[in-house]
Order: sequence, then structure tokens, then C-alpha cells
Amino acid sequence: MNGELSEKNHEFSDIWRRLKEDPVFFAKVILDFHPFPYQAELLRCKSKRIVAAWGRQSGKTTCIAVKVIHFCFMNPNRTVLIVSRGLRQSMIMFRVIRHMIMSNKLLRKSVVRHTNTMIVLRNGSTIHALPCSQEGANLRGFTAHMVILDEAAFISETVIMNVVFPMIATTDGTIIMLSTPWGKEHIFYRCFTDPDWWTQHVKTEQCPLVKKSFLEEQRRQIGELRYKIEYEAEFIEDINAFFTQEMLRKSVILFGSRKILLEKDIREAEKFTDGEYFLGCDLGKRVDYSVVALFKREYDSDKGRYIYYLVHIKQFPLRTLYRHVRSYIKWLYDKFPIVNGCIDQTGVGESQIEMLRDEIPNIEGVPLYSAQQKQDVMMYLYVLMERGQVAIPHYHPEYGRELITQFNEQRYSYSRVRGRVAIEERGVMTFSHPEGRHDDMLWACALAIYATKPYRRAGMGVVG
Repeated sequence: MNGELSEKNHEFSDIWRRLKEDPVFFAKVILDFHPFPYQAELLRCKSKRIVAAWGRQSGKTTCIAVKVIHFCFMNPNRTVLIVSRGLRQSMIMFRVIRHMIMSNKLLRKSVVRHTNTMIVLRNGSTIHALPCSQEGANLRGFTAHMVILDEAAFISETVIMNVVFPMIATTDGTIIMLSTPWGKEHIFYRCFTDPDWWTQHVKTEQCPLVKKSFLEEQRRQIGELRYKIEYEAEFIEDINAFFTQEMLRKSVILFGSRKILLEKDIREAEKFTDGEYFLGCDLGKRVDYSVVALFKREYDSDKGRYIYYLVHIKQFPLRTLYRHVRSYIKWLYDKFPIVNGCIDQTGVGESQIEMLRDEIPNIEGVPLYSAQQKQDVMMYLYVLMERGQVAIPHYHPEYGRELITQFNEQRYSYSRVRGRVAIEERGVMTFSHPEGRHDDMLWACALAIYATKPYRRAGMGVVG
């Protein structure tokens, strides 16, 4: 009898040892999760400096959720922080972790407290989901044993160096950076190329759950550049891109955890009376969309300058009648204290502006049929973005990443028009986007920012 008990105890201790030492065994036995080979590689990695560049839908969120659960359940009195640029992003991974724990009868017994952003286990280990503000104020004061930086390429490098790394100074803790690539001027890329960091590169095509036909469709729909970044996890920057990825990252970081107002949010709210707002509208033709963008101006006393935050953007279905667009613009003017608005007056736009001016005096047309005027409008947006004065979201609740992608896809070249012949030489900028794609959201934003430009000549939008 004693021999049988001793044998059972030995078997139990062997299983416990395997559970503690092998996260893949833990995942299969406890969570009924069978990782793909590249997921198993990351789960078993014991390095304390990990950077993973994975393509979309390759399973990185689930994989890291398993790694966090194993770390906390097998090690007492540990603190894990899930950090991302905004609360929404950090909550995505946290919800996966919470679901895995609370839906498991065995693990659920070890939870002594849980909220929408925190889980406390009986062994003293805790898991927190935290947004990262522009300066990292939400993160200060924490000491951690493991920090997960989700979408690390969009978290301020200053925050990572000055706030996140000090968190693990006394714990000899682990930092894991996860992201799709976004340019090379960031610590995420430097760590990815640093031999002292354990790195992993996973393309979406490596995931058995993603069909090849889906990837081929995505390549056609979103263009080669975005496909290489999103699904092949490549660090790519087109030399002809008008906006650098560093400029876009800066604008995304500025946006922080602010919320984009959807149409339903505006309808449900009372009239907005705070601050100053600026509107831009790009009127679409048959193959283009009409888009209205609204920015709010706020003074940042720490930086000593104004910041323009995108608060609302509306893309109308193709072939929407212009009178519906006009009605929407009037409605926004009734809801917000809009200081000025700029509308593309190319083609039929001029007549639309005249009809709007009967009711809205502080709105003007910008002749985007002029190459010089298009350059002026886009360059003004460029200058303010370069100064860190324009804030846009990386992800929109209705349009996903389409907004930031249109910024990323905008190309430029120089040409001088002589009669009807364009000669490639230093002259006026011309702008383009990949075939089959759109840039209407971008131009609506550019016109809204142009509406903020002071000292404007009536009806021309030119600095005097």
C-alpha cells in the first residue's frame, strides 16, 4: 500500500515538474491548447528579452496569453503587466487571458479577485491590463516580473526606456515586445536586430488556420506594401512615401487612448460646446468616396503648442448624393463649434460650397484641381505632423486600419507642367496612391488641418 502511494506521489511530482518546466505541456494538459510549432518555440523560450514580429492572425495573442497564465500559475507572487498604446488594445489580450482562466474549472478555483483590468490569484500573482499614455503616467509606480508590450512599435520609445525598463530593475524581470513592424526608427526594430535579444519572425502564411486564398485576396485588396507589413511582418519603408512611418508613429502616440466619436455617439450626445473644431471634406466622384473629417484643437501646455486631434471621420458609400453630404456637414456645424471648414471645390464642389455658404459662412473651397494648391494643402499637414501637432488613431472602430494605411500609402514625385506634358524634374509635387486603393480619408484630414491655417485669403486658403 505504502509502495503504491509512493509511486503515485512520484508520478504526481513528475507531472507537476513537467507542468512547471514545460509551458507547452501545461498548455496541452491544463488548457487543452495545442500550439503550432512556432508558438511552441515562443512558449518554451526562457530568454528575458524577447521580441516577436508576427503577421496578422498568426496567433500571437493566444500564444502570449498562455505564456502569461503559465508564468503566473506556476510562480507565486509574480506581477505581469499587459501594456499597449491604448486600453482597447491591452484589453484584447487581457480578455483572452481572463476567458482562458475563468472557463477552466481547475484554474478558476485559484482566482481570488478579478475585474475588467486585473486578476489576482491565490498564490499572490497578479495580471494587470494597462493603457500607455503619451508620457507613461499610467504605468509609473509598478514593479513587474514580466511586461508584455503589445503593438510595441506604436508605444513611445521614451516610455519604453524611461518607464517600462525601470519596472524590472529589481526583479530581474522579462520584457516581451510583440508587434507587426512599423518602420526602423524605433526601439522595436533595434531590439529585433540586437543579438542580445531572442527574436522571432512569423509570417501569417505559417499559420495553418489561414487559407492561401484569403492571403491572395488581401494582397490584392490592400496593396503590396501594406501586405508585406501586415501579413509578412517585414520592416519596409517606401522611399517615395510622403509621410515617414516615424511621423505616423508620432501621430498615433499623440492620440493615446482618446476615443473617436462615431455618428451614433454624436447623435446621442448634447451639443458640443468645448474647444475649437475644424472640418475638412473631400467630395468623391463615381469611383471615390466622399469623406468628412473633424479635428479638435487643444493647447498642450507641456509642449507649448496646439495639438489637433481627429475626433470624427465619416466615409459615405459610393455614389452618395451630394445633398446628403451637405446635410451631414450642416448637422456637424449645428453640433460642434466649428471655427472653419475647407471643402474640395474641384468640379461640382464649387456649386456645393455655394449652397452651403447660404447657411454656413465660415466654410471655404480649396481648388484641388491645382497641383500647386494640392501641394500646399498636403505640405501643411506634413509640417504639422512633423512638429508633432496632429494626432490620429492607429485603429478606427468602423474603418479599422484603413485611415492610417491611406497616410502610409501616399506617394509623391516632382513634376513641372508645360502645356499638357509633365516633365519629371524638380518642381511641383504630384501625389498618388496604389492602383485600386483610395486616399479620400487622407485628403479630408488634410483639408481639415488646412482649415486651421491662419491669415487666409478669403476663398483661397493661402497664407497672406
